Amino acid sequence: MRTPAPLSPGAAPHATSYVAQFDSLWTRFQDVYPSFAYKQIDWREQRARYRPRAERARSQDQLVAVMLEMLAPLRDLHVWLVDPRGHVVPTYRPAAVQNFDQARWESALRDASYVTRSPDVGDGVIGGYAYFHIGTWKAPLTDAVLEGMLERARDAQGLIIDVRVNAGGSDALALNFASRFTRKAFAASYVRINTDPRVTGVEMPLARTITPKGSWQYTRPVVVLSGRGGFSATESFVAAMRTLPQVTVIGDTTGGASGNPATYALGSGWQFTVPRWMEYGPDKQPIEWRGIAPHIALSWGSVHYDRERDPLIDVAVGYLGERTGVYRMTTVGEGPVRQHDEQEQSHSAPRPQLPLR
Repeated sequence: MRTPAPLSPGAAPHATSYVAQFDSLWTRFQDVYPSFAYKQIDWREQRARYRPRAERARSQDQLVAVMLEMLAPLRDLHVWLVDPRGHVVPTYRPAAVQNFDQARWESALRDASYVTRSPDVGDGVIGGYAYFHIGTWKAPLTDAVLEGMLERARDAQGLIIDVRVNAGGSDALALNFASRFTRKAFAASYVRINTDPRVTGVEMPLARTITPKGSWQYTRPVVVLSGRGGFSATESFVAAMRTLPQVTVIGDTTGGASGNPATYALGSGWQFTVPRWMEYGPDKQPIEWRGIAPHIALSWGSVHYDRERDPLIDVAVGYLGERTGVYRMTTVGEGPVRQHDEQEQSHSAPRPQLPLR
């Protein structure tokens, strides 16, 4: 641990408490937070700038205001404070556009035989294909619930997994689910953490490898619907699924925030969080601030599209129709898309833009 500078002589007792809180938070970030270099933040300079203001704080609210200002340049969705009543005080609010509309979504599910499995999670059948809406990776969602959904979809010729507005939760749960779609182990993502300087021989970033789970795996065509409202564990999930040969991600880039935060005591009943890792996609590109791009980017705001329908669900059904041989879709301004065969499963080449129909 790095030793904070001593208090100025004559500091008042309440100032001593506030400065101690400031030093505790600053030191914890210095030791744990992995993204200062990536974000080009000089953390020591932040301390020199804001510590004198912490010394002048005369209330907890004033101290918190100083901390929020110091933490704001991190633009990190996983950095927040918690007040004594348990209310979260964010340090960053992303201006994300979510490609999701509740009314359109409900209209799409009207004849889908949709079953709610847990809050924000359910499944149905749309256009002849299985459809999963996974709006969270948090409890009460469990592996068993997801297993039940998969069992219902076991014989479906195609599957749509909608995680457009899933802000995260348990990445272990998300990656366990991704493991049901592969028959061989692979690196789903990579993480870099700050280790003790005395630890040697550890190569960063560390691979997060998932292996097949369950008595069977779903390997038929899958479309994952993604968007700016997807964060954290959802980004781990999309990054993993995106590498699988039968999976196509359609929609928008994910939100770009994946940090695995831990919670620490601050003082006066307050707490704060510090992200413990920096995650990279299978291509070893950072997820933070960048997100995971879709294979097929689909604009939500088309003025030519029926405002009563959900564009992403419609295109997903059409795309699965093409993949399963029901019918073909054409690229904008071009002829028919060539039918996929067993060898044409790689996502290494750019995907065509699909028209809204």
